[in-house]
Parts: sequence; structure tokens; C-alpha cells
Amino acid sequence: MKQLLLFFAVFTTMVSQAQPDPVGNFNKHVIEKWTHEYIRVSQYRVKGSPYLLGESFNGDITMKSGVVTVDKKILYDIYEQKVGVDLDKKFVAPDGEVSGFFIQLPEAIGGEKLNFIKASNLPKVNLKGYLNVLTDGPKFAFLRQYKIRLVADPAEMYSKDIKLFEQYYDYYIYSKSNSTLTKIKLKPKDVLEVLGESAATAKENLSTVLGVKLAVESLNK
Repeated sequence: MKQLLLFFAVFTTMVSQAQPDPVGNFNKHVIEKWTHEYIRVSQYRVKGSPYLLGESFNGDITMKSGVVTVDKKILYDIYEQKVGVDLDKKFVAPDGEVSGFFIQLPEAIGGEKLNFIKASNLPKVNLKGYLNVLTDGPKFAFLRQYKIRLVADPAEMYSKDIKLFEQYYDYYIYSKSNSTLTKIKLKPKDVLEVLGESAATAKENLSTVLGVKLAVESLNK
């Protein structure tokens, strides 16, 4: 039995690592091959893009009013946490408050359909911006927020006024029993503190996105 569980944990890690990491690949592209103009942010000239993966993607936007904008090119500005439509390479904000949206990544960068909700849609949550719903259920939701930080450009380490947009993720678990959103690291200790020891019975690798997703799904059944 122990050998079987060890094999499953290793297999889960291999599957997770085999999945493409669009954000990591995009950051690498910005560092090594970015040829576009710098963007002015405060006193800095910044290389890269404030938009998720640097471009627009096919998708829909749902407004708080219920109106849905269907099958448009969607731009998600993760630096400002704003979403809009790409019209002639320009960001155009929708008229009203956005409740949620989804975008479809092309097969070349994973082919994933990303569903986002406004964080404040969740009861008792004051987080700004949007959350990508990785899995949802009656007890818990596993969520991801795409974010950006300004970091030193490895190619311009001695230039104080040049920075790089580095895209990254924060992960959260939302407990529906007490309406709490908890930021976690992908470590078994963090995950078990939120989900409880019952999550350990799932025998998933809780240091991977796939492992946490499967554990949350098993507890929601």
C-alpha cells in the first residue's frame, strides 16, 4: 500500500510538472526576446506587458446588470485588475461593473479555459480584482489570482529607472461554511490548515496545483 501511495504521489507530481506554464514561459520571453516599447510606470520604464500573457484572448464578459458581451477579444489588465475589450489594439472598458469573464487560451499555450469572478462577489471578501476559479463546490473553492510585480530587468541590472513586469500567481481557498478567503502557499501544511486533516485522506500531492484541486474536489463530494 505504501508503495502504491508513493507511486501515486510521484505520478501526480510528474503530471503537474508536465503541464505547460504559460506565465513562466511568458516571463522568460519578456526577459529574452521582448522587442516592444517600454511602458512608463511612475518613475520607471517597464519592459513587458500589464496584460495577462501580453495579449488579448477570445472570451465573454458578464456584467453585474446581467448583460453578456459574447465572443470578443478580451484584455485582462492584471496590473490594474481591470478587464475590457480589445478594439484595434486598444483597451476599451465596458460600460458598467464587470461581474465575471472567461477567456480561452489557444492550444499553443495550453488550451485552458479560464473562468474568472470578481473577488467581491464572494460573501465577506474585500479582495480587489478577479479570481480564476480552479474548482468550486458546496464546501470549498480553490482559486487563483494573476498578479504583477515590478522587478529588476536581468538585462539592465545597473539601470535604476528600468524595471520588468513579472507575472505570477497567488492561490486561495474559500471556505463556504464561514465565508473566509485564505491565501495559501502550495505546501501541505498550508492546505491542511484550511481544508482540515480530512484532506490528507485524499492522498494527493498538496504541493501542486493539480493535487490541491483534486483534494478540494474530493472534499466537496
